[in-house]
Amino acid sequence: MIMTAFRKYLLPILITTIFVGVATASILTNGNETTTEEGGVKWITFEELNKLQKKNPRKVVFDVYTDWCGWCKKMDKSTFADPTVGKFANEKFYAVKLNAESKKVIKYQGREMTEQELAASWRVTGYPTTVYLDEKMNLIEPRSGYLDVNQFMLVLKFYGGDYHKSQTIEQFAQTQQAIQAR
Repeated sequence: MIMTAFRKYLLPILITTIFVGVATASILTNGNETTTEEGGVKWITFEELNKLQKKNPRKVVFDVYTDWCGWCKKMDKSTFADPTVGKFANEKFYAVKLNAESKKVIKYQGREMTEQELAASWRVTGYPTTVYLDEKMNLIEPRSGYLDVNQFMLVLKFYGGDYHKSQTIEQFAQTQQAIQAR
């Protein structure tokens, strides 16, 4: 009798509880944390960015993503988690994640708007897109598409070293290839 009740009622409840627990843990650990483990890019919030920019201005890189974007998730797990990328990005930039479909209200250049409105103002139409701002929070350029570690490092060095002010990224890439060939 007890075994019948166990099979009929308790076993399904136990299985459901385990499933819900695992699903909840997965959602909580795969959300948009402010940091990436073990040397990857350290992500900060908009609120932290606004405070840090007042104390110590830096260039900013935004990861503009959507929850459904597979390439965004791949970039999180490979490119942004890479220790070399993390070391360089964390020294030269502030890094912020921006959900292009979020209605969350943020403050950008003294104005309140949603994350969705900010992404639209930068003309972001594909995901992932990395958006680069100067130290005064002015738009330098959005770059659409998945970037592997080498591509992203090239772009970070290009903007981080202000090379964009005097040459194209193609010209800069050629100088980097010449240095690596030596």
